[in-house]
Amino acid sequence: MSRMVGTVSMGIRAPIIRSGDDLVEIVTNSVLETVKDGALTIRDRDVIAMTEAIVARARDSASVDDIAADVRA
Repeated sequence: MSRMVGTVSMGIRAPIIRSGDDLVEIVTNSVLETVKDGALTIRDRDVIAMTEAIVARARDSASVDDIAADVRA
């Protein structure tokens, strides 16, 4: 049997993350809504990841302006 598909990544829309937000709740709800809408099927061994930018924003380690400046640079 040949392997036809390698790693596939997909972006999932989530609300804007702010300082103090509960990332577990936001990420879980965003993934579950995407599954409910039929745009995603979760399978055994799938990995759900989030960017370090949203973690930094939730922890108040970086502002939206800081992240935007990094993106522009």
